[in-house]
Amino acid sequence: MMTRSFTRRRFLEGCAVTGAAAACLGATAPAFAEGGDIGTAARPESRQVATICPGCPYGCSFTAYEVDGALEKAIGTGADPNAAGTLCTRGYGCAHGAEGSARVKNPLRRKDDGSFQTISWDEALAEVAERTLAIKDAKGAGALAAIYDGVSPTVAAYVPRFMAALGSGNAFVDDVTLNVNKEAAYIQVIGTGAYVPDFGHAGLILLVDTSYADVAVPGLVEQLQAARQAGTPIIAVDSRLGTLASFADEWIGVNPGSELALLLAVCNGLISTNRYDEAFVRENTSAFDAWAAAITGCTSQWAEPLTGVEAFRIDELTSRIAEAAPRLAVEYGNGRVGAATFSNSSETARCVCLLNALCGAWGVKGGALMPYDLSAVTLDAAVGAIKGADALSTTGLDPLVALGRTVGAFAAHGLQQAHAGAINGLFAVGADVAYDYAGYEGLSQVLEGLDLFVCITDEMTETALLADYVLPAASFLESPSLPVFTSGQAATVAIASPVTSNDEGTARPVAEIITDLADACGLRDAFAFSVDEAAAKQLQAAGVDLTGLKEAGCAEAPALLRVVGWPTLTHKIQCISARSAEAGLPESPAWVPTLEEPSIKAVISDDMDFGQGNISQIVTTGEPGSGPTFHLITGQQTVIGPVGHDVPELAGVAEEYGLDSVWINATVAEALGISQGDEVMVGNSVTSAPARAFVTQRIVPTAVYLPYGFGRASSKQANSNGKGVNPLRFTNAVIEGGYGTLCTQEACVWLWKEGE
Repeated sequence: MMTRSFTRRRFLEGCAVTGAAAACLGATAPAFAEGGDIGTAARPESRQVATICPGCPYGCSFTAYEVDGALEKAIGTGADPNAAGTLCTRGYGCAHGAEGSARVKNPLRRKDDGSFQTISWDEALAEVAERTLAIKDAKGAGALAAIYDGVSPTVAAYVPRFMAALGSGNAFVDDVTLNVNKEAAYIQVIGTGAYVPDFGHAGLILLVDTSYADVAVPGLVEQLQAARQAGTPIIAVDSRLGTLASFADEWIGVNPGSELALLLAVCNGLISTNRYDEAFVRENTSAFDAWAAAITGCTSQWAEPLTGVEAFRIDELTSRIAEAAPRLAVEYGNGRVGAATFSNSSETARCVCLLNALCGAWGVKGGALMPYDLSAVTLDAAVGAIKGADALSTTGLDPLVALGRTVGAFAAHGLQQAHAGAINGLFAVGADVAYDYAGYEGLSQVLEGLDLFVCITDEMTETALLADYVLPAASFLESPSLPVFTSGQAATVAIASPVTSNDEGTARPVAEIITDLADACGLRDAFAFSVDEAAAKQLQAAGVDLTGLKEAGCAEAPALLRVVGWPTLTHKIQCISARSAEAGLPESPAWVPTLEEPSIKAVISDDMDFGQGNISQIVTTGEPGSGPTFHLITGQQTVIGPVGHDVPELAGVAEEYGLDSVWINATVAEALGISQGDEVMVGNSVTSAPARAFVTQRIVPTAVYLPYGFGRASSKQANSNGKGVNPLRFTNAVIEGGYGTLCTQEACVWLWKEGE
């Protein structure tokens, strides 16, 4: 047993300053030299174009300054509530890494020896179409599928429509890049896939698990900073103190995957002491009594060994929530960014919705606001108003996957179908499947064993190296886009226009590639419209003019209204879901343990009320000499963009904030003889890799953290095109029951000093 002072003050000291700096550093690109006349070498003439950042689903609008065909400066749009007049460093990296050295310049066909040869677009389209239709004729449309990056509004609209035109419902979103499982869970409880925490009027802000998708959207940073300055209490519940949580004045460090246990204990505490909004619950929920009875055993004492949080602290949190109700603003995860899931993450999302109900927070200022209804501005709705286009609907694609469906909408489920032989032709569009699902055993063999595998990408990713055909996509700076709609305090919309042109190669925008593929397959009527035509119809339904929006970059959408009521089967907030029960899941939110447990255990004492010393008791239960095992957590983070979008300036930022290293708790590191910057090994029965240690008190003792998508370059690591170790290689591709999403956090690892 190791015992040492372990204070919350040490956790939080200086965190708000460093977190905000990491979030928003690099808000503009290297700017023009000051002085001189415009048009001179000192101040060259620039063309200003409004566009949107592809770094995350928020789609921040920014003004791109183009000089001589190259991007010179990027400034976030002030009217965009997400950009708030700036860009995060992730956006900066995306903007200035869009013309990476690994760009695919022309269509490629894979040869028998695994190498590639350049072919023409006519050859590529004809051959891909011929092989696509051959699979459809021989095995049916259901043997065809696509996995796509749901971050791009154009890709997310065009790809499912292309598959529907082929007669297939197999359009799978890359669930590693989006919180699709969380959205599916919300749909079961409240009937819609999102809600808006009203930080500006909150009496208490609760940030749950924001470090797994550590992408600090500038507008969200601004809201939290304003709340902090106004004195609004902010509590972070997380295994690691990340960027957004750095604004908290209290951190409740929980064991990874135990957030559900803590929330269940809070909900039970509110119910058992009659400190919930009984009138709201009676009027707006269904099957409440059954759920309340099911969680009677979820006390704070029950949750203590699971969470590593002392029971009195859980009781204290329950009291503070009760006092703040209904002005409780809960942010679970980080909006729609980066799914980082445990086997119980969807149950956690359902529990968050019910916590809002217990507090009567739904629809209340300072509580949980319903999102805006975007049904009228989908591509399907827009196409219905365009003459000559097929009235083809893709809205039948249910995002709840196995909940009543045999084929779902998430990539992990799609890969299972391919592994089982049910899918023979696959399109990967902007999704680096080989990297994102690296833990899936035999993935390379599955992809290479397909009758047809087509990769549409702007860079030669790991996935592209396995494809039969690689079709070069233009970068986001070279492409128009469909609009991005935001359901925040107001309904807003942003849009992108081409900023630069591609002078090398023949890369095409994804919308053009999909349209040409449909044409080659004899399905041209499915895309009898241009991107601008579709965008204009979408915007018309939102009460926005396309020309004006292209000039402004972002605007309010006055015709959109918030979702009213509860669009569920019962027209109530559903405490029990029959569909969950049918899929073998708990019918109401209940405790689901993580699949792996670390050998190291800890309970953190934090009796701040009485000023006593805070003690962390750490007990290793592993076999003598084997060393402790830790829960490996990972997640996307602020300074790293998509594959190849890393820029040299950001490497220093990553190093400064420990985002190029493996995080380990300082108390544990001292006991293991590990110091800051030491070379360590991270490993389990699946794989191992070297890394550099970042020693900090900003992570719980039971966990180690390895950033997703970035690592220390080393020939000894499992590299992804030089990006360093991929944390997802440590997992055995656990698929979340019922939902079909990849559980990126279900792995335990050893950590030891290299050379020992």
